[in-house]
Amino acid sequence: MRFIKFSSLEVVIGAVLYQFFLSATYLHTFPSLEEGVILGLVVWFFYLLDRQVDNHFLPSQDQRHQFHIEHQCVLRALMCVILAVILCLLPFVSSAVLRAGVMLAIAVILYGFCTQKGWLQQEKELCTAVLYAVGVGLVVWVREPRAFLGVLALAALAYQNLCYFALLENESVFFMSRLKKSEWVIMGLLSGIYASSQDLFLVLPFLVTFGITIFLSRMSLSEDRRIWADLAFWSPLIYLLHGIFST
Repeated sequence: MRFIKFSSLEVVIGAVLYQFFLSATYLHTFPSLEEGVILGLVVWFFYLLDRQVDNHFLPSQDQRHQFHIEHQCVLRALMCVILAVILCLLPFVSSAVLRAGVMLAIAVILYGFCTQKGWLQQEKELCTAVLYAVGVGLVVWVREPRAFLGVLALAALAYQNLCYFALLENESVFFMSRLKKSEWVIMGLLSGIYASSQDLFLVLPFLVTFGITIFLSRMSLSEDRRIWADLAFWSPLIYLLHGIFST
């Protein structure tokens, strides 16, 4: 149970669900099995890597990071297995997706370099949110540029989520201000998506994720509520289940 709680599997599932949602919305089809598995493994790999980097440069005593220190050897072996599986699956994706993935990987490496140099201290959450959203929607926007608005909304939701997590770790006026500003941006983006589509179920998953994070941020800050902020990204299940039962 601790492995599930501290290995960020709920984040992986949320990313794949949003990939399926964006694909169903803009392409009217689901991603291939290989594309879904690759996304899930890539997200999982980078989350595990992020914990390893944190523990190397900024040792923390919270339970999540402590878990990664205690099981460091096992988790590093798991990361090697994940990376090997990703490499084995790459030949099964289209060349356009592969090229976009390589460019995104380069952007992630540059982001990591800039972060270690201390050049992005205050914008770490913003960069992470953008890279996350671009990666989740990659197989969609490569094929349909109109998906940009959905990817932008997902980036704003991810940023809202990360600002909330930053407040859990250390209450600050900066992140409280950014959190509130992100809420206005999200409302504007979701209004635009609804105005262009006139489809409530297209906006509903975004609204649920948005609403849960707002609700949590207005409550007393507690690390125990982190899991609910992650589970907020499972909201595409509403859209997917509606599609299944309405056919």
